[in-house]
Amino acid sequence: MDQRGRIVEIVDEKTAMMKMQRNSACASCGKCIGSSSSESKEIVVEVDNSIGAKLGDNVEVSMDQIDVMKALGILYGIPLIALLIGSVGSFYILESAGVTNMLEILSALIGFAFTGISYLLIRTRENKFRASRKYMPTVTRVVIDLNACPVDGSCGDM
Repeated sequence: MDQRGRIVEIVDEKTAMMKMQRNSACASCGKCIGSSSSESKEIVVEVDNSIGAKLGDNVEVSMDQIDVMKALGILYGIPLIALLIGSVGSFYILESAGVTNMLEILSALIGFAFTGISYLLIRTRENKFRASRKYMPTVTRVVIDLNACPVDGSCGDM
Protein backbone atom coordinates (compact mmCIF):
# COMPACT_ATOMS: atom_id res chain seq x y z
CA MET A 1 0.00 0.00 0.00
CA ASP A 2 1.78 3.17 -1.19
CA GLN A 3 0.68 6.72 -0.40
CA ARG A 4 2.13 10.17 -1.01
CA GLY A 5 2.14 13.13 1.31
CA ARG A 6 4.17 15.96 2.82
CA ILE A 7 6.29 15.94 5.97
CA VAL A 8 4.75 18.48 8.37
CA GLU A 9 6.70 17.72 11.56
CA ILE A 10 9.94 15.99 12.53
CA VAL A 11 9.36 14.12 15.81
CA ASP A 12 12.86 12.65 16.21
CA GLU A 13 15.65 11.39 13.96
CA LYS A 14 13.63 8.35 12.83
CA THR A 15 10.02 9.54 13.13
CA ALA A 16 8.01 12.22 11.35
CA MET A 17 4.42 13.31 10.92
CA MET A 18 3.11 13.28 7.36
CA LYS A 19 -0.02 14.96 5.96
CA MET A 20 -1.73 12.97 3.23
CA GLN A 21 -5.08 12.38 1.59
CA ARG A 22 -7.24 9.77 3.30
CA ASN A 23 -8.25 6.84 1.13
CA SER A 24 -11.12 4.46 1.79
CA ALA A 25 -8.82 1.64 2.92
CA CYS A 26 -7.52 3.62 5.90
CA ALA A 27 -10.79 5.28 6.94
CA SER A 28 -10.73 4.04 10.52
CA CYS A 29 -7.53 2.22 11.41
CA GLY A 30 -6.82 4.51 14.36
CA LYS A 31 -3.33 5.66 13.41
CA CYS A 32 -4.54 9.03 12.11
CA ILE A 33 -4.47 12.30 14.00
CA GLY A 34 -6.73 15.27 13.49
CA SER A 35 -9.92 13.65 12.35
CA SER A 36 -12.19 10.99 13.69
CA SER A 37 -14.64 11.04 10.81
CA SER A 38 -14.17 9.27 7.52
CA GLU A 39 -15.44 12.43 5.79
CA SER A 40 -12.16 14.30 6.31
CA LYS A 41 -9.91 14.36 3.28
CA GLU A 42 -6.53 15.21 4.87
CA ILE A 43 -5.00 13.31 7.77
CA VAL A 44 -1.72 13.40 9.67
CA VAL A 45 0.01 10.06 10.17
CA GLU A 46 3.10 9.09 12.15
CA VAL A 47 5.68 7.55 9.79
CA ASP A 48 9.08 5.87 10.06
CA ASN A 49 11.50 8.42 8.59
CA SER A 50 14.69 6.35 8.57
CA ILE A 51 15.75 7.87 5.22
CA GLY A 52 15.87 11.35 6.79
CA ALA A 53 13.26 13.30 4.82
CA LYS A 54 13.13 16.96 5.86
CA LEU A 55 10.27 19.23 6.87
CA GLY A 56 8.19 20.13 3.80
CA ASP A 57 9.47 17.26 1.64
CA ASN A 58 6.95 15.43 -0.52
CA VAL A 59 7.41 11.75 0.22
CA GLU A 60 6.08 8.35 -0.64
CA VAL A 61 5.31 5.91 2.18
CA SER A 62 4.72 2.21 2.04
CA MET A 63 3.24 -0.37 4.37
CA ASP A 64 3.13 -4.05 3.55
CA GLN A 65 -0.38 -5.37 3.04
CA ILE A 66 0.28 -8.28 5.40
CA ASP A 67 1.24 -5.87 8.20
CA VAL A 68 -1.95 -3.87 7.59
CA MET A 69 -3.99 -7.06 7.91
CA LYS A 70 -2.13 -8.08 11.09
CA ALA A 71 -2.78 -4.65 12.63
CA LEU A 72 -6.47 -4.91 11.74
CA GLY A 73 -6.57 -8.37 13.28
CA ILE A 74 -5.09 -7.05 16.50
CA LEU A 75 -7.35 -3.99 16.69
CA TYR A 76 -10.62 -5.61 15.64
CA GLY A 77 -10.26 -9.40 15.69
CA ILE A 78 -9.01 -9.85 19.25
CA PRO A 79 -11.79 -7.72 20.83
CA LEU A 80 -14.40 -9.48 18.67
CA ILE A 81 -13.17 -12.89 19.81
CA ALA A 82 -13.16 -11.66 23.42
CA LEU A 83 -16.76 -10.47 23.04
CA LEU A 84 -17.87 -13.83 21.62
CA ILE A 85 -16.02 -15.91 24.20
CA GLY A 86 -17.19 -13.69 27.05
CA SER A 87 -20.86 -13.63 26.09
CA VAL A 88 -21.38 -17.13 24.67
CA GLY A 89 -19.05 -18.84 27.13
CA SER A 90 -20.55 -17.10 30.14
CA PHE A 91 -24.07 -17.91 28.91
CA TYR A 92 -23.40 -21.65 29.00
CA ILE A 93 -21.39 -21.50 32.22
CA LEU A 94 -24.08 -19.47 34.01
CA GLU A 95 -26.81 -21.70 32.60
CA SER A 96 -25.07 -24.86 33.83
CA ALA A 97 -24.60 -23.19 37.24
CA GLY A 98 -28.37 -22.79 37.47
CA VAL A 99 -28.62 -19.04 36.93
CA THR A 100 -31.89 -18.31 35.14
CA ASN A 101 -32.67 -14.77 36.25
CA MET A 102 -31.42 -12.24 33.63
CA LEU A 103 -29.13 -14.83 32.04
CA GLU A 104 -28.85 -13.05 28.68
CA ILE A 105 -28.17 -9.66 30.26
CA LEU A 106 -25.45 -11.07 32.51
CA SER A 107 -23.87 -12.84 29.53
CA ALA A 108 -23.89 -9.63 27.50
CA LEU A 109 -22.31 -7.67 30.36
CA ILE A 110 -19.59 -10.29 30.78
CA GLY A 111 -18.96 -10.19 27.02
CA PHE A 112 -18.60 -6.39 27.14
CA ALA A 113 -16.25 -6.72 30.11
CA PHE A 114 -14.08 -9.20 28.17
CA THR A 115 -14.04 -6.78 25.22
CA GLY A 116 -12.97 -3.92 27.47
CA ILE A 117 -10.24 -6.02 29.03
CA SER A 118 -8.96 -6.99 25.56
CA TYR A 119 -8.77 -3.31 24.55
CA LEU A 120 -6.89 -2.52 27.79
CA LEU A 121 -4.42 -5.34 27.08
CA ILE A 122 -3.87 -4.07 23.53
CA ARG A 123 -3.37 -0.55 24.94
CA THR A 124 -0.75 -1.77 27.44
CA ARG A 125 1.17 -3.35 24.55
CA GLU A 126 1.00 -0.19 22.41
CA ASN A 127 4.54 0.90 23.31
CA LYS A 128 5.86 -2.51 22.26
CA PHE A 129 4.07 -2.24 18.89
CA ARG A 130 5.32 1.33 18.43
CA ALA A 131 8.91 0.39 19.32
CA SER A 132 8.90 -2.47 16.81
CA ARG A 133 7.89 0.00 14.04
CA LYS A 134 6.47 -3.01 12.17
CA TYR A 135 2.99 -1.54 11.93
CA MET A 136 4.14 1.99 11.05
CA PRO A 137 4.19 3.29 7.46
CA THR A 138 7.76 3.77 6.21
CA VAL A 139 9.02 6.65 4.08
CA THR A 140 10.48 4.94 1.02
CA ARG A 141 11.58 7.96 -1.01
CA VAL A 142 11.47 11.72 -1.35
CA VAL A 143 9.37 12.74 -4.35
CA ILE A 144 10.45 15.79 -6.29
CA ASP A 145 7.47 17.86 -7.42
CA LEU A 146 8.63 20.39 -10.00
CA ASN A 147 5.34 22.32 -9.84
CA ALA A 148 5.21 22.70 -6.04
CA CYS A 149 5.72 25.95 -4.15
CA PRO A 150 8.31 26.16 -1.35
CA VAL A 151 7.24 25.38 2.20
CA ASP A 152 6.75 29.10 3.00
CA GLY A 153 4.14 29.31 0.20
CA SER A 154 5.96 31.96 -1.82
CA CYS A 155 5.75 30.77 -5.39
CA GLY A 156 6.84 33.99 -6.94
CA ASP A 157 5.82 34.81 -10.52
CA MET A 158 5.55 31.55 -12.39
